[in-house]
Amino acid sequence: MITHRIVAYLISLAVGYWVLTLASKEKGNNQTIGKVIAWVIIAVSLIGPLCLAGSAIHCTSNPAACSYSSNCPWGGKHSMMDCPMSKGDGMMKGDGMMKDGGMMGDKEKAK
Repeated sequence: MITHRIVAYLISLAVGYWVLTLASKEKGNNQTIGKVIAWVIIAVSLIGPLCLAGSAIHCTSNPAACSYSSNCPWGGKHSMMDCPMSKGDGMMKGDGMMKDGGMMGDKEKAK
């Protein structure tokens, strides 16, 4: 899961560079707008891994803070049972819209 995120950031970095090279061939406002968009893409693709690393540090140093996440890739301290939906709460328990006949059951009750 973490490798997919890193690959996505690398791809977005390449796309940002590609847009920057295309924008440099343009003239006037198209060049300015293209360069701004390219630098935004490049900045996000460089800041993203920093946020990912910060999240990793936070998750490993304070496991209680990220216990809501069942797929925390940092350290394997969390299992699927940490996920609130896997404990049988809410719709997973059957308390959703389809309980007692669901939406069509309401029409039957009205008759």
